[in-house]
Amino acid sequence: MVRRGSMAVSDPAEIAVGTCGEVGKRPMPRRLYRFHCLGGGDAVFDLQGRWLSSIREIRQHADRVALGLMDGVGCQDWTVWSVDVRDAAGRPVLLRAFTAVRVGGTSA
Repeated sequence: MVRRGSMAVSDPAEIAVGTCGEVGKRPMPRRLYRFHCLGGGDAVFDLQGRWLSSIREIRQHADRVALGLMDGVGCQDWTVWSVDVRDAAGRPVLLRAFTAVRVGGTSA
């Protein structure tokens, strides 16, 4: 387990910020999120965004974004890349390492 500020993180490859979509909580309304890919001084910015309503949907879409970039670019050191998910106001929601991406429901 890794401690980040006051939050304990069991998987250091993923940091969820806030409480959206927690078990036992009411479903959150659909909101706009942007999925920026960052790594090694390079970046791919999401200018359009995606409307989603749960942390599960956000995580799944982050995985699809990472897989799409990895499939489209070819040889890269993906170990330094992550998907930085931000809400419409630019606040951080999720930071997901490419190395934690789920392929077919299992970690890659």
